[in-house]
Amino acid sequence: MPTVSVNIPEKMKEKMKELSEEGMYQNESEYIREALRNKIMSDTGLTPEEEELVVERLQRMDEREKKGKTLEELSEELGLE
Repeated sequence: MPTVSVNIPEKMKEKMKELSEEGMYQNESEYIREALRNKIMSDTGLTPEEEELVVERLQRMDEREKKGKTLEELSEELGLE
């Protein structure tokens, strides 16, 4: 897993540690990951997993289009009809 280094105010660090120690999060890293997941969802309307699924489907649609399938055929294959 990649590492990212950020500077945060001391009070914020203390609060993260406190919540982790209270058992709300496994550790401070999990707290930050959860905050980032929530921010991504807020910004995009999708969880990272949902966004990945959308990208995969769009790529598959692109590949199928290149093979000469119609939009109707693609819709039927994806169960959109």
